[in-house]
Amino acid sequence: MILKNKYAIGTMVMFYEIEVVVEFVESLLNSIKDVENRENITIDFLFNLSEFSEKIDQKITTNELVSRFTEKCISPLTQAGLCVNLTLHEDSTRLYSIGSYRRNFNNQYCLDYDYIVWGESDCLIPEQYFEVLEQINQYAKQIDLHRYCVTFGVRKMWDETWQVLEHPLFTNTTFRQSDDPHCNTDPSSIWYTMTLDEMNAINSQSKEYDLRVIDYPRFDGSLLTISRDLILNGVNIPPAVQGTGEDTSFQTMIKIVMGTAYKQFVVKNILKVHNRNHPNKRRFIMGEEDCDSPRDRRSKNATFDKIHKTSYRNLSIIGPNQSKFELL
Repeated sequence: MILKNKYAIGTMVMFYEIEVVVEFVESLLNSIKDVENRENITIDFLFNLSEFSEKIDQKITTNELVSRFTEKCISPLTQAGLCVNLTLHEDSTRLYSIGSYRRNFNNQYCLDYDYIVWGESDCLIPEQYFEVLEQINQYAKQIDLHRYCVTFGVRKMWDETWQVLEHPLFTNTTFRQSDDPHCNTDPSSIWYTMTLDEMNAINSQSKEYDLRVIDYPRFDGSLLTISRDLILNGVNIPPAVQGTGEDTSFQTMIKIVMGTAYKQFVVKNILKVHNRNHPNKRRFIMGEEDCDSPRDRRSKNATFDKIHKTSYRNLSIIGPNQSKFELL
């Protein structure tokens, strides 16, 4: 396959995510196996060593963390012929979150790339990814459509407003709360850790693509694919959203800037995976050895709790009003 478009895939990886991001890299390598001109794909990593909200376990050094990340993630991608840009972030005096990174990534790459892609350390990319996007781009140009996002099928989400994104295999299942005893064993659950082989097996059943178009934004941030013109039009993550909620704030700005002129392509029957509760998601963090799951570990973090509350307070007042933002 020859790519006609240029792709920038940006991922911020926290120091504690090394053991989970290797699966994201594996899925990325799987998705490019048929791509001949791999120079059209640039991978941008920010490896975040900041201890603003979590402290690095003293059993490992920052140099060892960087070496592990380079060996497990950077080297396999460069060996596969991809262009990889790596930035190390070590400032612990101010929060630098995924929202900060994605806002800067959008601005940095939108001038030179056709698609801006939000990678995520616990995300799995479907092997049909680039083939589908090339077809969507060709169709969008034919109908003079340039400012849009592309999303792929998801597992059972919180409420019925997410059904437009749900893979047909999971539409008629029941959403399981995180305290459900079966949430970690039911493949339809967003708390179940799905493997690349499981995802590929599901996607191999789709011989044709079920493509829908909606005129409002609905997505989570993992593998969100954005056309450059949407960002060139001024849509981005507001600086007031310093921590969590960057995907929701991006949707808010789409509504403000684009209104009903916005379009979103939903590839319903090609599943992408977001392993929110992956057991390897939070490693090498001081004081978290005795916690059972990533949710338990983060819920006990007082700094993150403050970040979370401040972020969502700011998120609630974005738009045409005169409320004052609180910054961390």
